[in-house]
Amino acid sequence: MIIIPLTIAWVVLAIWQLYRASKTRSRRRKLAQEWNCQQSSHFPGGAFGINVLRLLRGAHLEGQIAHLHREGHLQYGSTLDANFLGHNVISTTEPENIQAILASQFSSFGLSQRRHPQYQPLLGEGIFTSDGKAWEHSRKLLRPQFTKDQLPALEWFDCHSEHFMQSLPSDGYAFDAQEIFFRLALDTATDFLFGECANSLLSADSNQTGVVEKGVGEGQGFAEAFDHAQYVLFQRSLAFSFYWLINPKQFRKANSTVHRFIDYYVNKALQCDQSNGSPQTKEKGPDYERYYFLRALASQTKDRKVLRDQLVNVLLASRDDVASLLSSIFYLLARDQLAWKKLKEEISHATSLCKDKIGLEEIQRLPYLRGVVHEALRLFPPVSLNARVARHDTTIPVGGGPDGRAPVFVCKGQTILYSVWALHRRLDLWGEDAEDFRPERWVARKQTAGEFLPFNAGPRVCLGQKFAVIQVSHLVFRAVQQLDRLESADTGPDMGMRPPMRQTLTMCHKHGVQVRVYRVKH
Repeated sequence: MIIIPLTIAWVVLAIWQLYRASKTRSRRRKLAQEWNCQQSSHFPGGAFGINVLRLLRGAHLEGQIAHLHREGHLQYGSTLDANFLGHNVISTTEPENIQAILASQFSSFGLSQRRHPQYQPLLGEGIFTSDGKAWEHSRKLLRPQFTKDQLPALEWFDCHSEHFMQSLPSDGYAFDAQEIFFRLALDTATDFLFGECANSLLSADSNQTGVVEKGVGEGQGFAEAFDHAQYVLFQRSLAFSFYWLINPKQFRKANSTVHRFIDYYVNKALQCDQSNGSPQTKEKGPDYERYYFLRALASQTKDRKVLRDQLVNVLLASRDDVASLLSSIFYLLARDQLAWKKLKEEISHATSLCKDKIGLEEIQRLPYLRGVVHEALRLFPPVSLNARVARHDTTIPVGGGPDGRAPVFVCKGQTILYSVWALHRRLDLWGEDAEDFRPERWVARKQTAGEFLPFNAGPRVCLGQKFAVIQVSHLVFRAVQQLDRLESADTGPDMGMRPPMRQTLTMCHKHGVQVRVYRVKH
C-alpha cells in the first residue's frame, strides 16, 4: 500500500521538474530575443561529450592540450559551445568576451561552485579557491604584501642569480634547465614569502622544514608532492561534477607533505611573533633592508590554517609561473641565435653605459629584453587555460550568428572556458607570424585590452605579476651577461613553437628544456 503513494509522489515530482524546466527554457528564449542573442558555432562533442574526452586523452598523452584547444577554435570559430560530461560549455578566444568575463561584467561571472571542493584538499580556503566575500577577504589580506615598497633590493636578486649560475654544469654539458629553474623559483619564493630560503639550488636536503625538496627512495620530496597534487587537481577540474571520484591515496599523501612543508614556516613565524610581541616585517641586513612577507601576514591574522592556505596559493603562483616562464625563455633563446646575439648586444651596451652597477629600473627599461620576456609569455603563458561560471542569466558580447558578431546567451551556472594560449596565437590579432618568436614586435606594439593576458585581468589580476617580471628579467640579464652561448641539446625532432607541454594548474615543458651553456671567458 505504501508503494502507490510513493509512486504518485515521484510522478508528481517528475512532472513538476519538467514543468519548471519548460518554464525556464521559455523565459530564457524570451531573454535571448530581447538581448538580440544568436547561437554560437557548435563543436561536435558526441553523446555526453565522449568525442571531447577521447580527443583530450590523446592530447594529454602527447602534451598537446593547449594546441588541441586552439585547433578546435581554428576549425569551428573563436566562440563555440560543446557538450562535456553532460555540461553545455562555452569556449572563447575573443578579446571582447574575455575582457567582459574578467573585467567589464565581473559581477556576472565567478568561480564554479565546484572549484572549492575540487581544489580544497591542496589549496584550502585560499585566494585561488574562494569567491565573493571570501575572495575579497583573501585579496585584502594579500594585496598590501605586493606593493612596490615590498619588492626586494637589487642585492637580493643578485644573490639568487649567483646561486643559479653556480648550479649550472660545465660548459658543453647537456642538462635540463627547467629542473634548475623550478629549484631556483622555490628558493626565491620561500626566501621572499617566508624569510627563509629552501636552498634547493645548494642542496636538495639543506632546508629545515623536515621535508626534503627531492625525494629519496620511497620518500616523497616537496617538489614531487607539489607537482603531483597539482596534476590531480587538474584531473579533478576536468571531471566537473565527478571530481569526488578522483581522490587517490598518493594524492592525499602529497597534500599532507606540502602542508607539512608550509606548516614549518607558519609555526616559526607565529613563534617569532610570540617571542617578540609585534613582528618586525622589515629588518636591516648587512647590505640592504629585508621585507618579510609571512611576518606581515601574521601581523594580520594568527589563524594557522588561514596562513597556511594563503601561503600554499601564493607559493603555487610564485614558484610555478616563474619557473615556467624562465624555462620557456631558455627554450626559445636556445633555438634562436640571432635573438641571443641581439639580447647580448643590448645588455653589453647597457652595462658599458653604467658607471656603477646597473639597477632594476634600468634592466626593466631595456626594450629587447622586455620583448623577449613578453614574447615568451605570449607563446607559452604559464596559465594557458582558465574558466568562469555565470552567476545569473547573462550574455557575452560576441560570438553568435553567421558572422560571430552577435551576443551569445549564457545561462546561470554555465561554464565559459577561455584559452590564453589560443588567444595569444590568433593570426588576426598578432599577424601571420603569430607562432614565431619575434621579440621585436613589442618595441612599438600598442596593446589592446584583452589581447595579451598572461596574468589575467580585472579585479582578479595576478597580484605578483610585477615581482615575477622583475625577477625573470633580472635573472635573464645576469645569465646573458655571464654566458657566451646557449644551445639546444634536445635529441629528438625540434617541435618548434609546439613542444609537448605538461598541463596541470599551470603549464610547463613536458620533457624539460635540454640545453648546453658556454660561459664568457675572461
